[in-house]
Amino acid sequence: MKKKVLLLEDDNLIRDVVSLILGEEGYEVLAAEPTPIERFKNLRPHVILLDEWINQQQGDQLCHELKKIHALLHVPVIIFSTAVNIAEIAKDCKADGYVRKPFMVEELLQEIEKCMSGTAHASASAAG
Repeated sequence: MKKKVLLLEDDNLIRDVVSLILGEEGYEVLAAEPTPIERFKNLRPHVILLDEWINQQQGDQLCHELKKIHALLHVPVIIFSTAVNIAEIAKDCKADGYVRKPFMVEELLQEIEKCMSGTAHASASAAG
């Protein structure tokens, strides 16, 4: 059974590239627009990749909203961004991990694996 990654990214090029990369690595990619977020609970992803700034909304706010949905409480959220302070942003919104754009493919894959295995760093240790 393939692991599902919910990809919330409004840049078509980045969304397509990340979808291609993850698909080649054996993940099922669910690329979606971030609204309405309530519908995500039915998708049952194993991890959520969230752009830090999406459709005129800050990703950290969306991260907080995702963390309030009961069906997604235990689904790790990884924020990715060009922000210099992405570690702080990830910690503040209780994301489970982060990846700084531009990213290396290996870095993205390692962060996804860390988060799915429960060894994520953002809210637990690295940003503190």
